[in-house]
Amino acid sequence: MKKVYCPECGAEMVLRNSKYGLFYGCSHYPECQATHGAHQNSGEPLGIPADKQTKQWRIKAHETFDNYYKKWGMKRKEAYKFLQTLMGLSQKEAHIGRFDKEQCQRLISRIVGGKEKGGENEK
Repeated sequence: MKKVYCPECGAEMVLRNSKYGLFYGCSHYPECQATHGAHQNSGEPLGIPADKQTKQWRIKAHETFDNYYKKWGMKRKEAYKFLQTLMGLSQKEAHIGRFDKEQCQRLISRIVGGKEKGGENEK
């Protein structure tokens, strides 16, 4: 399995288990309390570990994106295809868990500012 490094202090992260499931925690815990999600079946990291500020922006971006695609009645696969087009990304890149702060801000701006569906402005 690929090594995962802490976005806060640079130390290696360790796959751990909690009552909520698998996650990565910084090996320098408790001095560093950074965490990162893991796929529950494989233990692979969910996206790319991010610092606290980027994690907050990812949460905002996901909330904006999820509300938007549900409002338009899109299925998840269709929504991620739309995300690819909207952000000019490949299928592999079009996951908010891989976004940096600026990409999150750009996504929010394009959805909130443009109110677009498939390139057409909402009336």
